[in-house]
Amino acid sequence: MGTCLRQSATVKRAMELCREASPTLISVLVSLKLQSACVCISFEHASSRALILEINSLGTNSWWLHVASSHDIAKEFCKTHDRIFSGRHLPSVYHNLPEIMNSSIVLSPDCSKSWKLLRSIGQNCVFSSKAMESNAWIRKAKVMDLISHLRTNEGKVANLEDMMFATLANIISTALTSRNLFDIHGQENNEYKEMMALVNEVIEKTTTLGLVDFLPILKGIDFWSKKKAMDMYQKIQQTWGGIIDERKSMGRENLSSTPDFLDIVLADNTFSKDQIGNALIELLIGATESTTITTVWLIVELMRNQEMLTKVRDEIAQAVEGDELNETLLSQCHYFQACIKETLRLHVPAPMLVPHRLRMCLGSAVAFKNIQMLVGSLLHYFDWSLPNGVDPTTIDTNEKYFTTLKKEKPLLLIPKLRKLNTV
Repeated sequence: MGTCLRQSATVKRAMELCREASPTLISVLVSLKLQSACVCISFEHASSRALILEINSLGTNSWWLHVASSHDIAKEFCKTHDRIFSGRHLPSVYHNLPEIMNSSIVLSPDCSKSWKLLRSIGQNCVFSSKAMESNAWIRKAKVMDLISHLRTNEGKVANLEDMMFATLANIISTALTSRNLFDIHGQENNEYKEMMALVNEVIEKTTTLGLVDFLPILKGIDFWSKKKAMDMYQKIQQTWGGIIDERKSMGRENLSSTPDFLDIVLADNTFSKDQIGNALIELLIGATESTTITTVWLIVELMRNQEMLTKVRDEIAQAVEGDELNETLLSQCHYFQACIKETLRLHVPAPMLVPHRLRMCLGSAVAFKNIQMLVGSLLHYFDWSLPNGVDPTTIDTNEKYFTTLKKEKPLLLIPKLRKLNTV
């Protein structure tokens, strides 16, 4: 890093200005704890001083935290020297997952051969323009499953956040393995609830910093991270293990269909079952967590602004004009798409970026299509109200920061089928 900084006068000057006032680890932790509802805002406020922290007072390792205070410094970090500055301190539990370093797509610390191969397969099967076009039927089918479920439960309070998460999970799991993870019609069943809890637990525990991450001196006796990693390993295998084993032993049900991600990875004979499971869970998390957050905030913002909601609905209705709602028609709804982009600006789902050169998310185009199809359908087919007749313009907008920036309380709404539309 030193060589890079010597080449960059802007960054070097920023470090010189801030090094004298660099706080201790304790002061940083206390500050972030007090403002933990939105850590990114804390860093945004700190950026006015071109803050650069060297945190090493209680451990054997040093962490460097860079907060760019201007466009020029941000350009130095994210463009000129992106390869150097694009890393992130990964939780110790992540490093203890079996074979994770040779199977990670999103969180891999370097560009290994396995990373390049998995990324290429993912690009061809899910994220490329050709793949997005061929998978359009998946997005429509899974969204219509949700619409059908809501229609049969009209007038009942719906946990829309969980339902949208399950729908998005089914979209990506079908694209990856040709299988659903959730039965959208069986939300009262234990199997659905267990799968929802399992996936959320994996997301939480594999991305949360533990004690040893703040006190590296304890690394030699860090048994709890290893235990947590093994617990997560078992849950990852519980999610994907059966699907992988079934595909290995029986092959695809429909041999005439296009091979999916799992087919190609298995045919390559490079990756073990553990590695495939790790790759699948990363792709699942990447495709569902941040996209669900954006869909929630988009609906919240539109409900708070009824005039905007009316404009979006009118635009969609005009584009459809009696035809069946589809992605091509929604792509013509420019006001609706502007609302999606504005939501992303107001509520950045993952303000703390993932590492190595993913400044522009690999799946951003797919996520945008998922959002417009999912939210567009929910708004087109249903009117929505808050429980107990609460004024929608007063809907709660408090945020909570974890590894992502979520709405603090679940999005609970009541659907009412719109009379002018049929499903």
